[in-house]
Amino acid sequence: MTLSIYNNVATELKPTPTKSHYTFNLRDISKIFQGLCSANAKSVETTTDIVKLWVHENYRVFRDRMVSDDDRNKLNALIDKEYVHALNLTEEQIHGSGRIIFGDYMNGIEIESRNYEIITDINSMIAKFVDYLHDYNEGVKHPMRLVMFLEACDHVSRICRILRQPKGHALLLGVGGSGRQSLSKLATYINNYHLYQIEVTKGFNMSMWRDNLRECLMQ
Repeated sequence: MTLSIYNNVATELKPTPTKSHYTFNLRDISKIFQGLCSANAKSVETTTDIVKLWVHENYRVFRDRMVSDDDRNKLNALIDKEYVHALNLTEEQIHGSGRIIFGDYMNGIEIESRNYEIITDINSMIAKFVDYLHDYNEGVKHPMRLVMFLEACDHVSRICRILRQPKGHALLLGVGGSGRQSLSKLATYINNYHLYQIEVTKGFNMSMWRDNLRECLMQ
């Protein structure tokens, strides 16, 4: 199923001048399986659970790059077609309970074993992120005054997923004030990572960039 999705996406969603980042390769397939392997038997017990995880990873690897509703809807149709034909499941079984989100942050961030599992209660997820934001603000000089609505929480969850993966990295695109920096800071806190931020000032040059990069890598 995964190979079929990849072939269809690579064939039907070609890069254009406005979609120059629509370049897909075999690393995308490995990212999907990396996500599948992040779960364990306790959190993914049934065929439906596995398919939900597979759908989620396809969304994160492919759909999050797409810039139009038409492209996203096309991908959604391809994904739904695969599990309906291959496993005889219905769309209601997969999407009937609402938005599919997986994460490892619902049981706290200080526990030793953080299970990557489906979020069954969206309202509890939002409340959890509000608590994390409050905890983060208590430990910094410049607190972030954010409204954690569902879409913002969904973005934090996506960033958390990337940061928890080996060598995880992402380029966040958006207009100024859309929350890229703030949500990244919150996701970094939730994943128990140290934040290193480069301050671009007047006269910033390549030499200063290399010094900052060297300092970051030495930490």
